[in-house]
Amino acid sequence: MTIKEIAPWTAIAITLVLSILVPLFTQIANNKFQMKMKKMEISLANKENRSKAYEEYFQKVGNLVIYGNYSDFPNAGSAIQRLYAFLPEEEWDQLDKLFNAIQETKLDIAKEYMEHISKWIAKDLRK
Repeated sequence: MTIKEIAPWTAIAITLVLSILVPLFTQIANNKFQMKMKKMEISLANKENRSKAYEEYFQKVGNLVIYGNYSDFPNAGSAIQRLYAFLPEEEWDQLDKLFNAIQETKLDIAKEYMEHISKWIAKDLRK
C-alpha cells in the first residue's frame, strides 16, 4: 500500500477518534466546572445560613438578655439552638449555660455567657 491509499483511511480514523474524544473531553470539563459551581453555591448558602443564625442570635437573645424584652423569650431559645450547627463543640457548654440561665430568667448570668458567645462569633465572622 502506498501513502496515497493509506491517507484517506488515516483521515477517516483520525476523524472518528476525534469525533469520540472531543465530546468526551468537553463533557468531562463541563462536569468539573459544574461541580466547582455547585460547591461554591453550597458554600455561599452555608455562609448565608450562618450569617442569618448569628443575626437572629444577636437580635433575639440580645433583646432579651440586654434589654429585658421578655416578648423575645420563645425566640431566644430557638436562636440559641440554631447556633449548635455553627459553633464548635467546645462552645456548646456555653450555649447550654446561656440557655439554662435564660430559662431560669437569670439575665445577669446569661449576659456573661452571651458576651462569651458573641466574642466567639465576632472572631468567626472575621475569618
